[in-house]
Amino acid sequence: MTRALRVLFLSLATLVIATLAISGCSAPDEADSGGAPIQVNTSKGSVTINGVPKRIVALGAQWIDVALSFDVTPVAYLDNIQILTGEPAPWSRDKLEGSTPISTEDVVAQVAKAKPDLILATSYMADGQPEMYDQISKLAPTIPGITGKQIDPWQDMVTFLGTVLREPDKAKEITAGVDAKIDSVKKAMPGLNGKTYTMAYMYSADQIQVLGDPDDGATYLFSSLGMSIAPALVAQFRRNGQPRYPISTENVPLLNSDLLVLTANTDQLMSTLEKLPGYQNLRSVKTGAVSRLTVAEIGGLNEPTPLSLPYLLDKMNPALERASR
Repeated sequence: MTRALRVLFLSLATLVIATLAISGCSAPDEADSGGAPIQVNTSKGSVTINGVPKRIVALGAQWIDVALSFDVTPVAYLDNIQILTGEPAPWSRDKLEGSTPISTEDVVAQVAKAKPDLILATSYMADGQPEMYDQISKLAPTIPGITGKQIDPWQDMVTFLGTVLREPDKAKEITAGVDAKIDSVKKAMPGLNGKTYTMAYMYSADQIQVLGDPDDGATYLFSSLGMSIAPALVAQFRRNGQPRYPISTENVPLLNSDLLVLTANTDQLMSTLEKLPGYQNLRSVKTGAVSRLTVAEIGGLNEPTPLSLPYLLDKMNPALERASR
Protein backbone atom coordinates (compact mmCIF):
# COMPACT_ATOMS: atom_id res chain seq x y z
CA MET A 1 0.00 0.00 0.00
CA THR A 2 1.28 3.46 -0.87
CA ARG A 3 1.89 6.08 1.77
CA ALA A 4 -0.85 8.19 0.18
CA LEU A 5 -3.50 5.51 0.69
CA ARG A 6 -2.33 4.82 4.23
CA VAL A 7 -2.74 8.50 5.04
CA LEU A 8 -6.20 8.49 3.49
CA PHE A 9 -7.38 5.68 5.70
CA LEU A 10 -5.53 6.67 8.86
CA SER A 11 -6.47 10.32 8.93
CA LEU A 12 -9.69 11.06 10.74
CA ALA A 13 -9.27 14.77 10.31
CA THR A 14 -8.21 15.42 6.69
CA LEU A 15 -10.59 13.63 4.36
CA VAL A 16 -10.46 14.53 0.68
CA ILE A 17 -13.49 16.41 -0.66
CA ALA A 18 -15.33 14.03 -2.95
CA THR A 19 -16.95 14.82 -6.27
CA LEU A 20 -19.47 11.99 -6.18
CA ALA A 21 -23.11 12.56 -6.89
CA ILE A 22 -25.51 9.65 -6.72
CA SER A 23 -28.86 10.01 -8.40
CA GLY A 24 -31.52 7.79 -9.78
CA CYS A 25 -31.48 5.26 -6.95
CA SER A 26 -34.89 3.75 -7.56
CA ALA A 27 -36.44 1.77 -4.74
CA PRO A 28 -38.20 -1.43 -5.73
CA ASP A 29 -41.83 -2.03 -4.88
CA GLU A 30 -41.89 -2.92 -1.19
CA ALA A 31 -44.09 -5.87 -1.99
CA ASP A 32 -41.46 -7.23 -4.38
CA SER A 33 -39.62 -9.86 -2.35
CA GLY A 34 -37.82 -11.08 -5.45
CA GLY A 35 -35.25 -8.30 -5.31
CA ALA A 36 -35.77 -6.25 -8.45
CA PRO A 37 -32.56 -4.69 -9.77
CA ILE A 38 -31.60 -1.27 -8.45
CA GLN A 39 -29.57 1.03 -10.68
CA VAL A 40 -27.43 3.73 -9.10
CA ASN A 41 -25.74 6.43 -11.16
CA THR A 42 -22.42 7.51 -9.65
CA SER A 43 -19.44 9.60 -10.75
CA LYS A 44 -17.70 6.26 -11.35
CA GLY A 45 -20.42 5.03 -13.67
CA SER A 46 -23.73 3.24 -13.39
CA VAL A 47 -23.93 0.47 -10.77
CA THR A 48 -26.61 -2.21 -10.89
CA ILE A 49 -27.42 -4.27 -7.80
CA ASN A 50 -29.30 -7.46 -8.58
CA GLY A 51 -31.29 -8.98 -5.76
CA VAL A 52 -30.70 -8.57 -2.04
CA PRO A 53 -26.98 -8.70 -1.20
CA LYS A 54 -25.95 -11.49 1.16
CA ARG A 55 -22.18 -10.96 1.28
CA ILE A 56 -21.38 -7.31 1.91
CA VAL A 57 -17.85 -5.95 2.24
CA ALA A 58 -17.73 -2.61 4.06
CA LEU A 59 -14.75 -0.33 3.42
CA GLY A 60 -14.80 2.47 5.99
CA ALA A 61 -16.08 2.93 9.53
CA GLN A 62 -19.34 4.60 8.51
CA TRP A 63 -20.42 1.76 6.24
CA ILE A 64 -19.49 -0.81 8.86
CA ASP A 65 -21.75 0.84 11.42
CA VAL A 66 -24.60 1.38 8.98
CA ALA A 67 -24.56 -2.30 8.03
CA LEU A 68 -24.43 -3.34 11.69
CA SER A 69 -27.39 -1.10 12.49
CA PHE A 70 -29.43 -3.33 10.14
CA ASP A 71 -28.12 -6.37 12.04
CA VAL A 72 -26.08 -7.21 8.95
CA THR A 73 -22.54 -8.32 9.72
CA PRO A 74 -20.19 -7.62 6.80
CA VAL A 75 -18.32 -10.69 5.60
CA ALA A 76 -15.20 -8.50 5.66
CA TYR A 77 -14.44 -4.92 6.59
CA LEU A 78 -11.72 -2.29 6.42
CA ASP A 79 -12.05 -0.02 9.44
CA ASN A 80 -10.00 3.19 9.36
CA ILE A 81 -10.58 3.62 13.11
CA GLN A 82 -9.31 0.13 13.86
CA ILE A 83 -6.27 0.66 11.65
CA LEU A 84 -5.44 3.83 13.52
CA THR A 85 -6.10 2.63 17.07
CA GLY A 86 -5.54 -1.13 16.87
CA GLU A 87 -9.11 -2.16 17.67
CA PRO A 88 -12.66 -1.50 16.47
CA ALA A 89 -14.63 1.41 17.88
CA PRO A 90 -16.25 0.64 21.25
CA TRP A 91 -19.78 0.86 19.84
CA SER A 92 -19.14 -1.81 17.19
CA ARG A 93 -16.50 -3.97 18.86
CA ASP A 94 -18.90 -6.68 20.05
CA LYS A 95 -20.85 -6.77 16.80
CA LEU A 96 -18.10 -7.85 14.42
CA GLU A 97 -17.60 -11.41 15.60
CA GLY A 98 -17.33 -13.66 12.57
CA SER A 99 -16.38 -10.83 10.24
CA THR A 100 -12.91 -10.71 8.70
CA PRO A 101 -10.88 -7.51 9.17
CA ILE A 102 -9.06 -6.28 6.08
CA SER A 103 -5.55 -4.94 6.58
CA THR A 104 -3.98 -2.15 4.53
CA GLU A 105 -1.75 -4.59 2.65
CA ASP A 106 -3.04 -6.09 -0.59
CA VAL A 107 -6.58 -4.82 -0.08
CA VAL A 108 -7.87 -6.02 -3.45
CA ALA A 109 -6.88 -9.63 -2.79
CA GLN A 110 -8.52 -9.58 0.62
CA VAL A 111 -11.74 -8.17 -0.78
CA ALA A 112 -11.73 -10.79 -3.53
CA LYS A 113 -11.24 -13.57 -0.98
CA ALA A 114 -14.43 -12.47 0.80
CA LYS A 115 -16.44 -13.18 -2.41
CA PRO A 116 -18.72 -10.16 -2.00
CA ASP A 117 -21.93 -9.48 -3.88
CA LEU A 118 -21.86 -5.82 -2.80
CA ILE A 119 -18.95 -3.56 -1.82
CA LEU A 120 -19.63 -0.38 0.12
CA ALA A 121 -16.68 1.94 -0.45
CA THR A 122 -15.97 5.61 0.23
CA SER A 123 -15.52 8.56 -2.06
CA TYR A 124 -12.12 9.42 -0.57
CA MET A 125 -10.91 5.94 -1.43
CA ALA A 126 -12.36 6.06 -4.95
CA ASP A 127 -10.91 9.49 -5.69
CA GLY A 128 -7.62 9.06 -3.81
CA GLN A 129 -6.67 5.66 -5.24
CA PRO A 130 -8.59 5.26 -8.51
CA GLU A 131 -6.50 2.32 -9.70
CA MET A 132 -7.28 0.33 -6.56
CA TYR A 133 -10.93 1.36 -6.74
CA ASP A 134 -11.12 0.20 -10.37
CA GLN A 135 -9.76 -3.21 -9.38
CA ILE A 136 -12.14 -3.55 -6.45
CA SER A 137 -15.17 -2.45 -8.46
CA LYS A 138 -14.56 -5.29 -10.92
CA LEU A 139 -15.13 -7.83 -8.13
CA ALA A 140 -18.74 -6.90 -7.37
CA PRO A 141 -21.14 -3.93 -7.57
CA THR A 142 -19.33 -1.16 -5.70
CA ILE A 143 -20.77 2.03 -4.23
CA PRO A 144 -18.19 4.87 -3.93
CA GLY A 145 -19.99 6.92 -1.30
CA ILE A 146 -23.41 8.54 -1.43
CA THR A 147 -23.68 12.31 -1.66
CA GLY A 148 -20.35 13.78 -2.72
CA LYS A 149 -20.04 15.66 0.56
CA GLN A 150 -16.83 15.52 2.55
CA ILE A 151 -18.60 13.27 5.05
CA ASP A 152 -21.69 11.39 3.91
CA PRO A 153 -24.71 12.11 6.11
CA TRP A 154 -25.39 8.91 8.02
CA GLN A 155 -29.14 9.24 7.39
CA ASP A 156 -28.58 9.09 3.63
CA MET A 157 -26.41 6.03 4.05
CA VAL A 158 -29.08 4.33 6.16
CA THR A 159 -31.78 5.18 3.62
CA PHE A 160 -29.61 3.88 0.78
CA LEU A 161 -28.82 0.57 2.47
CA GLY A 162 -32.46 0.18 3.50
CA THR A 163 -33.39 0.43 -0.16
CA VAL A 164 -30.72 -2.08 -1.20
CA LEU A 165 -31.71 -4.55 1.52
CA ARG A 166 -35.43 -4.04 0.79
CA GLU A 167 -35.91 -2.84 4.36
CA PRO A 168 -37.11 0.78 4.05
CA ASP A 169 -39.14 0.54 7.27
CA LYS A 170 -36.09 -0.66 9.16
CA ALA A 171 -34.14 2.30 7.80
CA LYS A 172 -36.79 4.71 9.09
CA GLU A 173 -36.75 2.95 12.45
CA ILE A 174 -32.95 3.28 12.75
CA THR A 175 -33.01 6.98 11.91
CA ALA A 176 -35.95 7.65 14.21
CA GLY A 177 -34.17 5.91 17.09
CA VAL A 178 -31.10 8.12 16.81
CA ASP A 179 -33.23 11.24 16.41
CA ALA A 180 -35.18 10.32 19.55
CA LYS A 181 -31.93 10.01 21.52
CA ILE A 182 -30.79 13.44 20.35
CA ASP A 183 -34.20 14.95 21.05
CA SER A 184 -34.15 13.61 24.61
CA VAL A 185 -30.85 15.40 25.27
CA LYS A 186 -32.15 18.55 23.63
CA LYS A 187 -35.24 18.58 25.86
CA ALA A 188 -33.22 17.81 29.00
CA MET A 189 -30.68 20.56 28.24
CA PRO A 190 -32.47 23.43 26.51
CA GLY A 191 -29.62 25.72 27.51
CA LEU A 192 -27.47 24.19 24.77
CA ASN A 193 -29.44 26.09 22.17
CA GLY A 194 -27.33 29.00 20.96
CA LYS A 195 -24.14 27.78 22.65
CA THR A 196 -20.83 27.33 20.83
CA TYR A 197 -18.45 24.39 20.62
CA THR A 198 -14.97 23.51 19.43
CA MET A 199 -13.61 20.20 18.17
CA ALA A 200 -9.83 19.97 18.56
CA TYR A 201 -7.38 17.17 17.82
CA MET A 202 -3.75 17.62 18.88
CA TYR A 203 -1.82 15.35 16.56
CA SER A 204 1.70 16.74 16.99
CA ALA A 205 3.67 18.79 19.50
CA ASP A 206 3.00 22.06 17.67
CA GLN A 207 -0.20 21.51 15.67
CA ILE A 208 -3.86 21.25 16.65
CA GLN A 209 -6.44 20.24 14.06
CA VAL A 210 -9.79 22.05 14.33
CA LEU A 211 -13.14 21.95 12.57
CA GLY A 212 -14.29 25.22 11.01
CA ASP A 213 -16.90 24.35 8.37
CA PRO A 214 -20.44 24.71 9.79
CA ASP A 215 -21.79 22.53 6.96
CA ASP A 216 -19.40 19.62 7.54
CA GLY A 217 -20.99 16.25 8.28
CA ALA A 218 -19.27 16.19 11.67
CA THR A 219 -21.41 19.13 12.82
CA TYR A 220 -24.65 17.16 12.63
CA LEU A 221 -24.90 16.17 16.28
CA PHE A 222 -24.12 19.61 17.67
CA SER A 223 -26.26 21.52 15.20
CA SER A 224 -29.13 19.19 16.11
CA LEU A 225 -28.72 20.42 19.68
CA GLY A 226 -28.83 24.05 18.56
CA MET A 227 -25.08 24.60 18.89
CA SER A 228 -22.64 26.21 16.48
CA ILE A 229 -18.87 26.18 15.93
CA ALA A 230 -16.86 28.89 17.69
CA PRO A 231 -17.11 32.01 15.45
CA ALA A 232 -13.34 32.55 15.31
CA LEU A 233 -12.84 29.09 13.79
CA VAL A 234 -15.63 29.61 11.27
CA ALA A 235 -14.09 32.93 10.25
CA GLN A 236 -10.76 31.21 9.63
CA PHE A 237 -12.51 28.57 7.52
CA ARG A 238 -14.13 31.31 5.45
CA ARG A 239 -10.66 32.70 4.75
CA ASN A 240 -8.77 29.48 3.98
CA GLY A 241 -11.57 27.31 2.59
CA GLN A 242 -10.39 24.26 4.55
CA PRO A 243 -13.14 22.45 6.52
CA ARG A 244 -10.49 21.08 8.91
CA TYR A 245 -7.23 22.92 9.32
CA PRO A 246 -4.28 23.11 11.73
CA ILE A 247 -3.58 25.93 14.13
CA SER A 248 -0.33 26.41 15.96
CA THR A 249 -0.15 25.93 19.71
CA GLU A 250 0.17 29.66 20.40
CA ASN A 251 -3.34 30.06 18.98
CA VAL A 252 -5.04 28.10 21.77
CA PRO A 253 -7.32 31.12 22.53
CA LEU A 254 -9.08 30.36 19.21
CA LEU A 255 -10.53 27.29 20.95
CA ASN A 256 -12.64 29.48 23.21
CA SER A 257 -16.26 28.30 23.27
CA ASP A 258 -18.94 26.98 25.62
CA LEU A 259 -18.04 23.34 24.96
CA LEU A 260 -14.65 21.86 24.11
CA VAL A 261 -14.42 18.38 22.60
CA LEU A 262 -10.83 17.31 22.26
CA THR A 263 -8.46 14.44 21.80
CA ALA A 264 -4.76 13.87 21.21
CA ASN A 265 -2.67 11.15 19.63
CA THR A 266 -1.09 10.29 22.98
CA ASP A 267 -1.63 10.97 26.67
CA GLN A 268 1.58 12.97 26.62
CA LEU A 269 0.23 15.27 23.90
CA MET A 270 -3.01 15.67 25.84
CA SER A 271 -1.02 16.71 28.89
CA THR A 272 0.97 19.14 26.73
CA LEU A 273 -2.23 20.65 25.36
CA GLU A 274 -3.65 21.23 28.83
CA LYS A 275 -0.47 23.09 29.85
CA LEU A 276 -0.35 25.42 26.85
CA PRO A 277 -0.63 29.17 27.53
CA GLY A 278 -4.26 30.23 27.31
CA TYR A 279 -5.77 26.78 27.82
CA GLN A 280 -6.80 27.35 31.44
CA ASN A 281 -8.46 30.62 30.44
CA LEU A 282 -10.80 28.98 27.93
CA ARG A 283 -14.45 29.41 28.94
CA SER A 284 -15.14 25.68 28.60
CA VAL A 285 -12.19 24.80 30.83
CA LYS A 286 -13.30 27.25 33.51
CA THR A 287 -16.82 25.79 33.58
CA GLY A 288 -15.74 22.16 33.27
CA ALA A 289 -17.48 21.76 29.90
CA VAL A 290 -14.65 19.75 28.39
CA SER A 291 -15.14 16.28 26.94
CA ARG A 292 -11.93 14.33 26.45
CA LEU A 293 -12.42 11.66 23.84
CA THR A 294 -10.19 8.93 22.50
CA VAL A 295 -9.02 9.03 18.89
CA ALA A 296 -11.63 6.36 18.08
CA GLU A 297 -14.36 8.39 19.72
CA ILE A 298 -13.47 11.62 17.93
CA GLY A 299 -13.56 9.54 14.76
CA GLY A 300 -17.19 8.73 15.57
CA LEU A 301 -17.94 12.46 15.53
CA ASN A 302 -15.91 13.13 12.39
CA GLU A 303 -17.74 10.30 10.64
CA PRO A 304 -21.12 10.10 12.38
CA THR A 305 -23.04 6.84 12.35
CA PRO A 306 -26.26 5.50 13.89
CA LEU A 307 -24.10 3.55 16.35
CA SER A 308 -21.52 6.19 17.25
CA LEU A 309 -23.92 9.06 17.98
CA PRO A 310 -25.91 7.46 20.84
CA TYR A 311 -22.67 6.21 22.41
CA LEU A 312 -20.99 9.59 22.20
CA LEU A 313 -24.01 11.44 23.56
CA ASP A 314 -23.72 9.35 26.70
CA LYS A 315 -19.96 9.88 26.85
CA MET A 316 -20.22 13.67 26.44
CA ASN A 317 -23.28 14.05 28.67
CA PRO A 318 -21.46 15.58 31.70
CA ALA A 319 -19.71 18.20 29.55
CA LEU A 320 -22.91 18.96 27.63
CA GLU A 321 -24.78 19.44 30.89
CA ARG A 322 -22.19 21.96 32.12
CA ALA A 323 -22.21 23.80 28.79
CA SER A 324 -25.99 24.10 28.96
CA ARG A 325 -25.96 26.06 32.21
